[in-house]
Amino acid sequence: MLVGDGLTLINWEKRKNPTKEEITKFANDRNLNQVVSELLLERDITDPLKIQTFLHSDATELQDPFGLHDMDKALDLIDQAVESDAKIAIYGDYDADGVTSTSIMKLTLQKLGNKPIFYIPDRFKDGYGPNLDRYKFLADQGIDLLITVDNGVSGKEQIKYMKDRGIKVIVTDHHDLPEELPEADAIVHPSIPGSEYVCPYLSGAGVAFKIADALLGEEAMDLIDLAAIGTVADSVALKGENRVIVTEGLKQMKKNHHVGLSALLKKCKVKLSDINEEDIGFKIAPRINALGRLENASSGVELLTTGDESFAKEIVDETEDINTRRQGLVQSAFDDAQSQVSAQKDHGVLVLKGNDWHQGVLGIVASRVMDQENKPVLATQFDENSGVMKGSGRSPEGFNLFTALNKYNDLFTAFGGHAQACGFSIEETQLDKLTELLQSEPAEQGFDPQAPVVKDYDLDLNIADLNMDLIKQINQLAPFGMGNPKPVIKLKNVSLAQSKAIGKDGSHLKAMVTDSSRQVAAIGFGMFAKEQATDTDICDVYGEIGVNEWAGRKNLQLMLDDFQVSPEAQKIAGLKKVYLDYRNKRLSTSIMDHFDNIVFFNEVYYEAAKRSNVKAKLIRYDEECDGKNILIYDRPHNIDLFKNFIKENKTQHTALFFHTDLTARYLKPDMIKMKTLLKYLYSHQNITENGMDLVAQYLNLQKTDVDFYLKVFFELNFVKIVNGFVEKADASQQRELAESPTYLKRLQRNEVEKILIESNFDDLLSWMSDYDCHC
Repeated sequence: MLVGDGLTLINWEKRKNPTKEEITKFANDRNLNQVVSELLLERDITDPLKIQTFLHSDATELQDPFGLHDMDKALDLIDQAVESDAKIAIYGDYDADGVTSTSIMKLTLQKLGNKPIFYIPDRFKDGYGPNLDRYKFLADQGIDLLITVDNGVSGKEQIKYMKDRGIKVIVTDHHDLPEELPEADAIVHPSIPGSEYVCPYLSGAGVAFKIADALLGEEAMDLIDLAAIGTVADSVALKGENRVIVTEGLKQMKKNHHVGLSALLKKCKVKLSDINEEDIGFKIAPRINALGRLENASSGVELLTTGDESFAKEIVDETEDINTRRQGLVQSAFDDAQSQVSAQKDHGVLVLKGNDWHQGVLGIVASRVMDQENKPVLATQFDENSGVMKGSGRSPEGFNLFTALNKYNDLFTAFGGHAQACGFSIEETQLDKLTELLQSEPAEQGFDPQAPVVKDYDLDLNIADLNMDLIKQINQLAPFGMGNPKPVIKLKNVSLAQSKAIGKDGSHLKAMVTDSSRQVAAIGFGMFAKEQATDTDICDVYGEIGVNEWAGRKNLQLMLDDFQVSPEAQKIAGLKKVYLDYRNKRLSTSIMDHFDNIVFFNEVYYEAAKRSNVKAKLIRYDEECDGKNILIYDRPHNIDLFKNFIKENKTQHTALFFHTDLTARYLKPDMIKMKTLLKYLYSHQNITENGMDLVAQYLNLQKTDVDFYLKVFFELNFVKIVNGFVEKADASQQRELAESPTYLKRLQRNEVEKILIESNFDDLLSWMSDYDCHC
């Protein structure tokens, strides 16, 4: 565990931990690879039909739009309005979901031959959702039908006004239902009690697309790319039909159908052939959202519905300028907030005031501080127009912000939201009172902001496992998002090397994640200071694998979520101060003379060394070792001897040589070859012991292998020598290979070689840490 961004502690846990046997069986039974199988098991996607629809979402899985509540009523009203050339108004919202919902509805009606008007509320003048003054304005325009998108289900009073004016109203929404629904002519919503839709987590754009589907049929697929943007932007669960909408929407974007969207993608430098849901979430949606945060988002609808390329370019350029300004305002306010965060370090709920913070970025500032501190955060700013403090709040999982604030509802002039986010207005004189009252709420809810945040990772891998094929396997589960997070990989006991600060403020980390033989480039946003404060470069690293394309070249890149100095890594770091890896070095007399003691496990090497001119003291492994710097020259035949040695080895520095310059390696017994040889001996006569070299040649076996196997056969009484000939023995009982002393000794030597010779140095030290006296 290590400090993450700010003061937040993170505990990483495996999402689920199926055994290798379970994964292999699952993969074989369903003809899948191991990685995909493990990820599906972790997500409890095991039913064959569900696996098929999850991995291969396509347009055939779009659901019947008439499964949505009041869809038939809505279509009748729209058909009547279109046929009578009635005046239709669309009332949307100022975020990306609202903008795309409005755009879908506008384009749908235009395809039917109607020319609707639309209204996007102004965040600062109108607020969120139905606004009575704006409704009155639309009514005065002489409209016959009002269609709300991505809002309206909470507008009981406003909709009653429209009805009293004789105006038909269709509500299309996906937000939480109020206790009492408005008396609209139709309410198209996926969660109406008794009429719950098969995909209850549609976005506002998703609901609008379903209306387009009901009205236009196949032609509605031209609009599914806009629905995909709203779906990703609104962070709804990417399950069921939402996966289809995003998958098919990304395909539609590649067709370059919408002039305005194409211009926006070009400005974002998104490569159409490689576009994915991350491009929507991190490039497209933030720019659309920026319009509603700083200006009026109506230009976003104009952009997504225009067919004029020059007009689209003008809007895109303006959008880019606004988004750049939004980024600057967020960073400035976030930096400005840090002194208040420090001053409130003992508070369970942070209440921040900004004299010149822009209201449109309060939610982002609150969210960033929440991520930094793992505490509920209210970001506020004095609004000169209304004379009150306007604020946005965000809270971590485990703390219900709505419940906490709703206790003090009488302090607010306006308040609304849900468990993790809220918006409010409050008299400045009441804000200090609210701040004081809120400090008891974390304890009331059993929320400890100092407790580690629990996060899930998905795959335990080595750097050698990271390749382009792995990315293809992981991407079979795309699109990723809420309800289907992108898999997080854990790389255990690796190093962060070549680290350097990048970014305008130098807060981001660029590094190489390395082990003894491989490396992969990595980027960690906001992690440079943490890396500099880490007292060892050996860590457990968590992140998502991806591709960085630069100058036409594609390279693997790990996006870091966290890195932690694990207890095992700390042990390895400590042992690296004691042990030196000499296994691949050439030893000369001058090098050996630098050691106080040279330790031997085998008598033959010990005697040979005594005849040399080495100045160092030569000792056997079971003799007292009094030197500060020692060299272990050779390796034992039994790993337990080495375990016992390092349990007592208190020397300051120990070089591990293990006599690894041997040209021959230990034989690994091969059961198939042993059976082949034994079968041959049983079926042939007149084979002499001296003629085994011909047998080895005929069976294409190494003579040393044959000699070893033959000795095992003798010890187990499988064969015998009679008058110099090898014959089948009259074995009266079943024998196990391990009963052969020769075979057992070879297994022990193989264990020694596997651990002491074949392991990379970190793995060797990890094994040693269970026995070494320095740990």
